[in-house]
Formats: sequence, structure tokens, C-alpha cells
Amino acid sequence: MNIDRFEEYLETILYLIRKNKGPAKTKQISEELNVSPPSVTEMIKKLYSSGLVEYTPYQGVELTEKGTDQAIKIKRKHQVLETFLVDVLDFDRKEAHKEACELEHAVSDAVLERLYEFLGSPEYCPDGNPINLDKNNITQDEKFIPLDEMEEGSSGKVARVTLPRETKERLISLGILTGEDIEVRRKQKQGCISVMAIGSEIALGRDIAKKIFISPKSKNV
Repeated sequence: MNIDRFEEYLETILYLIRKNKGPAKTKQISEELNVSPPSVTEMIKKLYSSGLVEYTPYQGVELTEKGTDQAIKIKRKHQVLETFLVDVLDFDRKEAHKEACELEHAVSDAVLERLYEFLGSPEYCPDGNPINLDKNNITQDEKFIPLDEMEEGSSGKVARVTLPRETKERLISLGILTGEDIEVRRKQKQGCISVMAIGSEIALGRDIAKKIFISPKSKNV
């Protein structure tokens, strides 16, 4: 039995359940992992035999309690590693995600917990998602994007700020706080972003902007 492959499937099924707010479709699993539908079907049977998933034809795959526990553990490991790679080793988010996928199967639980403590026990990973998922509410998945990835002229509400307390307090004093509207005025080549918040224009560095997550306003509104 390939444990790494099992873990990869469980993590993908958890991701799709959160995305769908319901069962993961076998076609989606196939596309996410870039494997053939027959290979997915075969693995789902193995996961079912191990008591990790339930499968209902034409509806999709759900995680059992045992499967949910394992999937959350794998996801958390990935997120802690990703946070270390971004915050300490200065990887960009895409590269960190790729590297974390490779590392998560090799890192022991003891090393992971030391890393988590070293990082200051962060609540969120670089993508703004909670590191410690509530297994009783795994379908909760907020839609937001990092401020540094927003386009000029776009706007939304501040959903989450994953910065140290001192930096958060400084941003709050400038009017950048959860629930408030924010608009991207200009994005400069060197990475600085000018935003409007509570009637004032504020310049932010990319290292700050990438940790401010925005619920974007619909373009139709």
C-alpha cells in the first residue's frame, strides 16, 4: 500500500468537499490529480475498504470520521510546511505549495509540531485558510484573495489579516480592518500597492499586502 498516494487522495478529497460544500466527484479527483478515471475508481475502492471514505454512485465521495481525521492531519502538515517556506525561507506561494506537497509525506509529527511552535503557532497559512480545521465543519470555505493579487480599480471587504499583532494594530490605525471596504488604486512595479481605506490613500509593501485577504466585490454590482 502506497501511503503517500493514500494521503494525496485524502487531501484532494477534503479540498474538493470544501470547494463543493458537498461530495467530491470522481471526475474532479481525476482532474486534480491528473490520473485516469479508472485509477480513481480503484483507489476509492481501497480507501473504502480501509474505512476512510463512503461512495455513492452519481453523487460522489465523502470522508468518514476516520478519513476526515487523517485528511485534516495531512492538510495541516502541508499548511505548516507552506507557512515555513513562505515566511522563513521566502518562497513564493506557488513554489511553496509545490514543495510542501513533496515534504508533507516525509516530515514526522514531532518535527512538524516543533516547526509550528517555531512559527509562533500561526492561525492561518499563507493562503489565508485556517491551519487548525474544525472537523465538524469542513465544508466552510470562504472566498477571498490576497490583496497583492487584486487588480487596479478592484475593491472588496477586508476578510482576514494574517500579520503579527503589532502590524495589525498599525493597519487598524490606518483604517485597514476586518469588515471595512478597500479599493486598489495603483500597483507599482516594485511591488508597492496604493489602496483607499476609510477615505484615505495608503501605500503598502507587497510583503504586507500578501497577508491581507479580501472578499472581492462582484464585477456585476
